[in-house]
Amino acid sequence: METRASNAEPLSIVLRDVVMSDLPIFFEQQLDPEANHMAAFTTKEPTDRDAFMAHWMRILRDETITTQTILFDGQVVGSISSYVD
Repeated sequence: METRASNAEPLSIVLRDVVMSDLPIFFEQQLDPEANHMAAFTTKEPTDRDAFMAHWMRILRDETITTQTILFDGQVVGSISSYVD
């Protein structure tokens, strides 16, 4: 794990709205076997890009779901969602 000198700027974690350019990154992340194992919700076929994109289009159109992209030091590292049950 990388450490920073005490005089360095602190690490930054930011949530922002999901943008279309995040989706290819999310797709690549779900292909990681360890990430897929840790995920709360997974798909039967994580390599199916068309199914992945269709799923995300449904999520982004659904006004009852709030979805944010997680940025760590400016890099997309994941997403988080909240929905009304």
